[in-house]
Order: sequence, then structure tokens, then C-alpha cells
Amino acid sequence: MEIDLRTVHTGVRSLTERTFNFIKITTLYSGFYLFSVLIFSRNLADNDLWGYLSFGRIFWEDGYFPFRDVFSYTPTKPVWVYHEWLTGVFFYFIYKYSGPAGLQLLNYVIILLTICLMYLTALRKGGSSISASVALIPAMLLISFGYVPVRAQIFTYLFFILTLYILESANKIQKWSVLWWLLPIQVLWCSLHGGFVAGLGLIFLYALGEGFSGRKAVPYIKIGIPAALVTLINPYGIQYWVYTLHAILMPRPEIDEWMSIVAALKYHVQDVPVLIFVFLSLLCSVSLIFLRKRNLTDLLVIGVTIYLGCKSIRHGVLFGLVFGSHLPVVLSEYWEAWRAKRIFFTVPSWVPQSIPVALLLFLYILINPSLSLRAIPSFAIWAPSPHFPVGAINWIKENRVQGNILPHFDWGEFVIWTCYPACRVAMDGRYETVYEAQVYKEYFDFLHGRDKWDIFLRKYPHEIVLIKPNTRTHLLMLKEPSWRLAYVDQGCVLFLNKKLGDFGGS
Repeated sequence: MEIDLRTVHTGVRSLTERTFNFIKITTLYSGFYLFSVLIFSRNLADNDLWGYLSFGRIFWEDGYFPFRDVFSYTPTKPVWVYHEWLTGVFFYFIYKYSGPAGLQLLNYVIILLTICLMYLTALRKGGSSISASVALIPAMLLISFGYVPVRAQIFTYLFFILTLYILESANKIQKWSVLWWLLPIQVLWCSLHGGFVAGLGLIFLYALGEGFSGRKAVPYIKIGIPAALVTLINPYGIQYWVYTLHAILMPRPEIDEWMSIVAALKYHVQDVPVLIFVFLSLLCSVSLIFLRKRNLTDLLVIGVTIYLGCKSIRHGVLFGLVFGSHLPVVLSEYWEAWRAKRIFFTVPSWVPQSIPVALLLFLYILINPSLSLRAIPSFAIWAPSPHFPVGAINWIKENRVQGNILPHFDWGEFVIWTCYPACRVAMDGRYETVYEAQVYKEYFDFLHGRDKWDIFLRKYPHEIVLIKPNTRTHLLMLKEPSWRLAYVDQGCVLFLNKKLGDFGGS
């Protein structure tokens, strides 16, 4: 019996390739999974979570839709336009029947869908699978800072990249009927989070870019008008847009995530995400400068998201989504140009395919130098002290204290969730949706102990003050004759108005 050596050689080679491909795919997927668990698995509750749940509790338990604020005792707007109302309804239902684990599971599912859409958009635009994987890694690192456990923003990130994928798909295959999917997306998006305007912005940028490039802009204009109109399908009607326009234009100097990049670098606020954003935006900009073929639509999308990221830290996530979906085609074009010029010697195919794995390993070690392995994401949501005034809230309940609470800004919604209806708040994180400008200006003067800090203290019927210790306001409150210190721990101090009587000491 004769043995055909060529057949044996071909069989061995085929087996080797299949084995290598299996190892490559397994290693890459495992690396992405472990990297995702490392950067996305967080369980410290976001301050706004308690506001969502409080709204949902009224909707489901009390059986009505609160068009007017019911949680505060200071002057409020005639209509409470809550742009995250459906998020509250949705979150409370999940929380009631599945607890924090259900909310975290929702968070992880949306993260997975967002990452997959980034990858698919990169492929749709013409990037290779290798370049898409390479760009996805730093993009994931940047957007991870927007995914503290279950915020309403997770819907904006998902619908933003979904809108981008639909726009790019319609543009690629010239099948404009695909664009009609943007209408139900806008209807849902505008009731989950006010970031729906980013979707309308993308449609406008595509119309502008395609029009000035001499390509078809009319389909984007035709879908843009009804996409804006369907956002009127909400509980507030046209008042929602009045609020939205005001919210877009208003400054928020008191909130860290609304700081500009310049201010954040100056005051060392959120240094890590800011520096990652700066590095990636510079990398993207330099890559585009030396690129021979430039797409005006892509330049507009990239340029506007970089601008928004520079104006506000929180908008850096939008640029991260654009980076992960747009950079791969740039990398692919550079790679093909270098290969055509024979800048690189011929290398085995496994070398470029190993780049994503090497990048994942490098960042994993950089972020987690101890190499402590976390294989399962966290499904808990914590609200520990001193991040939240747990000790003070327990003291209030144990002593059955009721009344109006003037809280630290970060704790207002937590107080609403834990103490309503026995207690109401003077201010909370919903501030521009509920309170008049003069009210929150006076409040922040009080909170930071500025000149005339006591105007807010004396103007409204506060009975409890709950603030952070060792602050200027804490020291000023100790000198107030009408107030006494009732509770203190490492994370908070609680003052009682003396007219409430004696509830024990600190």
C-alpha cells in the first residue's frame, strides 16, 4: 500500500490550521470576556439610581404618573419634566421582582449589545476583523467609565451606536427603507433618556456630510424630520422639547461629569478617563491627518464627538463609541498602503492576528498588576458608607425622626428612596428638571459655604441638615444657635433644628 505524502502533508497542514484557528478564537474571546469583566463589573450604586426607583415606585405602587414633584418642599417648577421616566418605570419593575441582580444583568446585556454593534459598524464601514478587534479594546476602556451600575445613559450609548449602524448600513447598501427603523428607536429613546438628541444629531451630520460630498442627502433629510417629530410622543408633549433645549444650553459647573476637559485637567477631576479620551482623540486626529482618502461624513461625526467630549467629561463615551467603529477602517487602509509599498517584510499570518491578544494582555496587566482573576461579573449593587449616609439614615429611622431634610447634593435621591414620604428633600440630583435656577444657586452657595451661604438655610423650613463632614459648611453649621449636632460618623454629619426637640446625641 502506497502512501501519498502530499495528501498526508495537506492533511497535517489542514489540521494544524484548524487547531491554530481554534486556539486563536478561544484565546481572543476569553481575553475579551475577562477584560470586559475587569472593566465593566462594578457594584457601587450610582446616585441617580435612587431617583429612577423612586419614580417607578410611585408609578407602580401608588398608581399615578407624577407630573408635579412630590419629593421636595422647596419651590419647584409647575411641571416636572422627567426625561428618564420610562427608565424609572422599567428599573423599578425589574428591581421589585429580581432585585439588584436583575438590574445588573440588564446592564451587562446592554453593554454586550453595544460592544457587538461597535464591532459590526466597524465591519460595515470596511474595517477588517483584526483592525476592528484592535480598535475595540481601547474604545471599551474609554466607554467603561460611563457604565457605573445601571444609569439611564446606558440606553443612550446603545441607541447611539445602533443609530450609527443603521445610518451606515443604509449608506452602504443604498437601501433607504432601513432608515425607518430610526423612528421607533427615537420614540423609545426619548422616554428613556434625554440623550436622544444625539441620535438626531447623527442624522443631521450624515445629511450634511453626504450633501457636501455630492452624494445622496435627501434620504437622511426625509427621515430626520419625522424622527424629530415622533419624539413628541411622550407624556409631556411639546414641554419635553422646551425642557430639552434648556437642558442642552444650561451650564452645570457644580457637577464633575459636566466639566470640560480643560477644567478637569486643571482640578484633577476624573483624571483616568480624561487622559484616555485625550490620548485616543489625538491618536484618531493624527491618523486622519495623514490619511489619503477622507470621508467628510466620518470627519464630521468624529470631529463633533471630540468637541462634545472636550466640552463635557461625560460625552467622552460618545467619542469612544465612534472611535471603536470608525478607527478600524483607517487602520485597515494604512495596513494595505504599507503592504503595497512593502514597508514590512512578509510576516506569518499569525503575527497581525496576535495583536489584539497582546493588547488585551498588556492592558489587563496594566489595570490589574496583581493578576487577580475575576471570571464572574458582580451582580450586587452596593450603597456603602461613606459614599452614602447609611448610618444617618438608620439613625433617622431608629429615632422615628420626620421632617424636611437638606441633604448633600449626591445624597438627595438616596434620601428620597429611603425616607419618603416621612421626609422630603430640599435639593437632589434631578435639580434642573425640578427646581428653579434661583433655588439651586442658593443651595450650592450653602453647600460650599460661600458668601451668603445662610440665605438658603434661613429661607426654607429645613428641619434636618445632612452633609459631609469636615467641610466649610459643617464648620459653619456648628456655630448656628438654632441647630445642634445629633449624629456624626466618618462619612456624614446630621444636624437637627432645635425646634424638633431632643432625639439623643451624636
